[in-house]
Amino acid sequence: VEKIRQSPTLWVGPVQGGEYLDLVEYSARRLGELSFHLYALGSPTQVMERYLFPLLVDMIMVAKRNLPMDRPFHLFGAGHPFMFALAVALGCDLFDSAAYALYARDGRYLLPYGTRRLEELSYLPCSCPVCRGHDVEDLKEMPALMRVSLLAEHNLYVSMAEVDRIKQAMREGTLWELLEVRCRSHPALASALRHLAKYSDDLEKGAPSFKGRGLFYYDSASLSRPEITRHRKRLLENYQPPKEADALLLLPAPNRKPFDKTPEYGQLMTEVMEALGDKYPRLHTCVYAPPFGVVPLELSETYPLSQYEMAHPPDAETLDYVASCVESYLLKRCYRLVVLQDDKVFGSKLRTACERACRGTGTNLLVSSVEEPWSSENLSRLIDLLRN
Repeated sequence: VEKIRQSPTLWVGPVQGGEYLDLVEYSARRLGELSFHLYALGSPTQVMERYLFPLLVDMIMVAKRNLPMDRPFHLFGAGHPFMFALAVALGCDLFDSAAYALYARDGRYLLPYGTRRLEELSYLPCSCPVCRGHDVEDLKEMPALMRVSLLAEHNLYVSMAEVDRIKQAMREGTLWELLEVRCRSHPALASALRHLAKYSDDLEKGAPSFKGRGLFYYDSASLSRPEITRHRKRLLENYQPPKEADALLLLPAPNRKPFDKTPEYGQLMTEVMEALGDKYPRLHTCVYAPPFGVVPLELSETYPLSQYEMAHPPDAETLDYVASCVESYLLKRCYRLVVLQDDKVFGSKLRTACERACRGTGTNLLVSSVEEPWSSENLSRLIDLLRN
């Protein structure tokens, strides 16, 4: 240890254990007690070659949990660019691999989203100098050594371009979007993307609270996004409704954002204020909005609750998640009365979650269910419910 501290050489502490996660944890914890300049995950090559990417996620996260946060983390053998974004999202800072050359010797042509054998190609879908200076037939017909050299050069261009693409995505705040694109290029990577739900709290801790642009939500595979995890945690742990409020009006999210600036919401609130008079301050209004769950209207303009786009209609797992978020919120904040404007998109999921939570807290629940939740007919019905 003393030699490492005094040496001008950078020493690497390789975390071992392979697919045995208890051994990875033990190795990382013991190595973390020593003064290595950086740490690395050993034995991942066979895992990656077998496309066991969910297992790779486990190995990286178990190691990272037990190592010093202020030291770089290296991933041995990470040579295919289609998994670089996954590795970076998990906290890997460095890679090394001879894959670009090994693939070239085997006649394999790397792409950011997969691999093709040279004989399978009719065109070269790349704009690197190798691919602009040659066509497929040139590469197939040239001497083997020259072909291997040019293929290796192309593979290296593709790998370095992906590294730069990731750096730019990190600067822009779009790494997760790039991660989702890459993980949908192969089922094994898609499985790894879904497996990130197991580590959503870890991912949230290392992500910035604000980014310079909004986010995209595609389907339930995006539920592990740090922004979604952070909103759920802060709502349950840090947020308090207005002190005077003892009734909750729970509305579906309007189609436009910010929610509290939409004409529909403005019309409803005007009528509610007229109907309730001096009782209006006792009413707290929230919307339930996929994928974030409960959104208090007074927070609806904070990032990222108005800075996102999502695919419609939301899938079943997303609706389940929103219903569970609503239930958790109602169990945590005990209102005297909850008035739910149900949305047919949820089927019975949301109503059932509210009924279960209100039974647990002894809260009265009133439900309004119509085809068009923001229609004038339904607004009148809501006013009558609140007035009574």
